[in-house]
Amino acid sequence: MRPLPTASTAQIRGYQLRVWEWPSSGDPVRTAVLIHATGFHARTWDAVVRLLPDDWRVFALDMRGHGASQAPPDKAGADWREMAADLNEWLAQRDLTDMVAAGHSMGGCVCTIAAATGDRIESLALIDPVLVNPRGPMPPTPPDSLSVAARKRRRIWSSPQEMADSLTGRGAFTHWPREAVESYVRYGLNPTNTLGEWELACDPEVEAWCFEYAPTVDPWPDMARAGQPTLILRAGESFGHASPTGQNAVEVFPNAFESVVEDSDHFIPMRRPDAVAETMITVARDCSADNPD
Repeated sequence: MRPLPTASTAQIRGYQLRVWEWPSSGDPVRTAVLIHATGFHARTWDAVVRLLPDDWRVFALDMRGHGASQAPPDKAGADWREMAADLNEWLAQRDLTDMVAAGHSMGGCVCTIAAATGDRIESLALIDPVLVNPRGPMPPTPPDSLSVAARKRRRIWSSPQEMADSLTGRGAFTHWPREAVESYVRYGLNPTNTLGEWELACDPEVEAWCFEYAPTVDPWPDMARAGQPTLILRAGESFGHASPTGQNAVEVFPNAFESVVEDSDHFIPMRRPDAVAETMITVARDCSADNPD
């Protein structure tokens, strides 16, 4: 059985970032790193980690301004390319190589850029990644509407229980299992100095900045340089929170395949953690076959 996760803080390029580690049950045979979506945090991967092999060592990072990581002072610090550079610097500090990197939404774009600009990521599992061709069709939900909604988020709650009760079965959380909602809330709130109050860990303004970067990143050149074995998991539901992944994104990567999860919207790690875990295991197995001992 895998040991419980532990948390640590890493000083990365001027920011203190929270890192969660799930140790392997013995000597690790594979190491993975997980990067979350905009507004989320490392522990939204909990259900996925439980389905990965016990002999994998797994890390998940809170990106700048998310979870327990230090927030940027201005919009420039929320640049997704800066987050990709943070990921590569953290991998270098830990001297980690041959990584399976999995990213959801914004995290998928961050992992792609890191793979193209660094040399420590061996394979990519991209979960409904925000890979938008700036010269092609825009995603079904414009980033400006997402940033407006982010700035309207309720910041203060009387308890995590109140927030979980309020979110369950509503909006983006409509189809989330209660366990996934509670994990999101538990690590997505911080106690305030006012007795009995809790505040969003990800400041709505920081979340809005991240959404506003989506149409400016242009990951297409990075995708073309990322030659690692890559599996893209795309949301199949076209209503609600539809997939933000460019329709021909899989064709840009030199070595990529795509699969559609027909019974999920954009929030695949919460609704179908089994599909995410299987994607990671498959791409890791493909790398092992390409690089036998």
